[in-house]
Amino acid sequence: MKRLIYGVLLLILAFGAYFLVDSKLKIAKYNFDANSTIGKVNITSFKDEYKILYFGYTFCPDICPSTLTILSSVIDEMGLNDKIKILFVTLDLQRDNEKECDEFAKYFYANSVCLKMQDSELKKVTKNYNAKYELVNLQDSAMDYSVAHSSSVYLFKRNGQFYKEISNLTKDEIKKEILELTKD
Repeated sequence: MKRLIYGVLLLILAFGAYFLVDSKLKIAKYNFDANSTIGKVNITSFKDEYKILYFGYTFCPDICPSTLTILSSVIDEMGLNDKIKILFVTLDLQRDNEKECDEFAKYFYANSVCLKMQDSELKKVTKNYNAKYELVNLQDSAMDYSVAHSSSVYLFKRNGQFYKEISNLTKDEIKKEILELTKD
């Protein structure tokens, strides 16, 4: 009987340790070090807020403004403005500075912050998120270059744990996933 009790206790401890380590690893995979107008931040810097992370850039002519508008609209309709932080990660390290990028993100959604990473950190983070981007030279353009990029958004729980990637960026899909995220 003692062996059975010890076995059950050992099994409970093993599962507890697994879930604790698994949770920490899920946070570590999607974590980052970035600069912002509020200082150095990472995925756990915004306590008690759900997070939506999006990769883009301020000179983006269409995808970024459209995505940020949809996100803002959905969050506003759901009445979750004070519970969700949008983390806008710039992919244009040459042109985007923290202040102007932050103003750009806040134009669409007040509870947002622009994150700017060092080039090596950005490459590591986009690889971990499986996000793609590439600088594309534009001949005879005042912009000089554009940044082609994937357009998924990444949802995070309040503790910084990754929840889900959304690549179908329709209002209905985003609303459904944010509703699921905020059930806890």
